[in-house]
Amino acid sequence: MRIQHTLQRQQRGATLIVVLMMLLVITIVGVFAIRVAMTSLNIATNSQIGQLLLQTGDTPTNLILNRSNYKNLTSITSVVGKAISDQKDPLKHGREYVFCYRPTSALQVNSILDMTVLIPPDATATKATVDTTESNRSGFCDLESDFGSSREAVVTQVAVKYISESDPDAAPGADLDRGTDASKDSNVQQGKVDGRVRITATAILPHYSRSNLADVQEDCIGNGSTAGYINDNTDTGLRTKKTMADCLTEYGIPVNTQIQEIDLKTRFVQVTAPT
Repeated sequence: MRIQHTLQRQQRGATLIVVLMMLLVITIVGVFAIRVAMTSLNIATNSQIGQLLLQTGDTPTNLILNRSNYKNLTSITSVVGKAISDQKDPLKHGREYVFCYRPTSALQVNSILDMTVLIPPDATATKATVDTTESNRSGFCDLESDFGSSREAVVTQVAVKYISESDPDAAPGADLDRGTDASKDSNVQQGKVDGRVRITATAILPHYSRSNLADVQEDCIGNGSTAGYINDNTDTGLRTKKTMADCLTEYGIPVNTQIQEIDLKTRFVQVTAPT
């Protein structure tokens, strides 16, 4: 009888070990499945964030490029027109004309009434300064209120800059329109404006910030008493300068920056045969 009891105890112990091993395997598989699911969810979320920022950042640029006629685009009452007009003064070259995309505002998008003029930093400085003689500070987006839709998710700041530098990589004749003839005495100017304008749109998801948004606002963008970083560091001499998007990224805020260039061409009408 003692032998039988011993065998039964050994069988019960072996069964318990098998059950525990099965539970351990199930636990390991479950943890691995959870990790895979979390990774997949994270990838999907990041993809959705990127798509949302891309679409939102493209909206103000689309409004300027595709829904504005030439007259309104170059009007002195628009930000683009102001940037072009100021090029008559050499001291104003290189400045950024900043506005916040506020589709719910009563003011027209691209209006100088909601514009801030930023002077890029010199060689030893890091942040821009505001030209208070030309503008107010209403062009700075408020990270806590200036959302582009009722979803209250994305804030978009836009910077317009007149391009005074020539493109060193452009091929000869790259700036000529198709179907035009620039031969001597073959064309008559029709009063259009020549120039190149660069538009930098930065879409921001402020709620992902690791810090207080008021602190981020003051450091990166600017407020009623401070100025943040420039938006566009494409020009020679500014390429090592920190941008607003760089600053926001350091706070863990997802951003998407889109850059578009507008070539404002003089329109010609051929009146005589080319010579």
